Amino acid sequence: MKLIQLRAFCSVVDMGSFRSAARALDAAQSTLTESIQSLERELGVTLLVRSNQGISLTLAGKVFLTRARSIILDCDRAVLDVRQWNATPEGQIALGVSAEPLSACLMPVFSSFTRRFPKVQLHVAGGKTKRLIEMIRAGRLDFVMCPLSPDVCDIDLHIERLYHSKTSVIARKGHPLAAARSVRELADCQWISVRPAGVAGSAENHLIELFRAQGLPPPKIAITTESLLEILHIISETDYLTVEPGMLPGMKLFSSALTSISIREPLESREVCLISRRMSPFSHVTQELTSMLISYSRLRHRAKG
Repeated sequence: MKLIQLRAFCSVVDMGSFRSAARALDAAQSTLTESIQSLERELGVTLLVRSNQGISLTLAGKVFLTRARSIILDCDRAVLDVRQWNATPEGQIALGVSAEPLSACLMPVFSSFTRRFPKVQLHVAGGKTKRLIEMIRAGRLDFVMCPLSPDVCDIDLHIERLYHSKTSVIARKGHPLAAARSVRELADCQWISVRPAGVAGSAENHLIELFRAQGLPPPKIAITTESLLEILHIISETDYLTVEPGMLPGMKLFSSALTSISIREPLESREVCLISRRMSPFSHVTQELTSMLISYSRLRHRAKG
């Protein structure tokens, strides 16, 4: 198996056709076809299927794609690391982040990092924990910062636990039940949530458990969305409620529109973590960035308390 075969396979998948991949790689289409066919012969499976609609991955192809991308990424990192020993570091770091650590950790560190490494470009992917973990495993991100439940310990991931994060009931400022002190007072409200299920569990599942523990009917979850930004926009304009990190109403972007409802029932506590693939070492500059983020995060939260 050769690296050129893996690059050909991944490029055809990413570009959606052999013709587009051949242009992107500046290679003959027949060369790509032979490269992938020889790879399939070596593996003893079919990876791609051609049709009038384009190319599609077989089940084996989907499994192999994740590993192939990971191998290519590690090789590219190795080349970049060697080249940087005798030159000013350059290249790109791809990281994922959820809303809370973006505000609490990344923004204060970014300016310092870009001054030290002006030729290194940062690419930031946002989203919920489940999506970010999937991107790590697919080799599309170098690391992510997001909340995990304390009992999560995936064997293929390196998890650096940074600080505890508490969730809160979040509403618009001026909400008629902003002074509520029990979830019982919120039983008739309508709720909005990110679509459930994921590595860290979901706020929706936790909300359902909270209502059940109080002997209440299930919460009225009227809307689910794909991202937190959609939730916060809807919350700020309506009387819907949500359960999300309690620090969000204190962020500059949301402080004029959102508030926390301080109910006495305990809400979910999670840990914000820095997560990477266990078997994939960081490049030099990525190691520098993660070290800065870990140090800043721990100093900040130690000072708080």
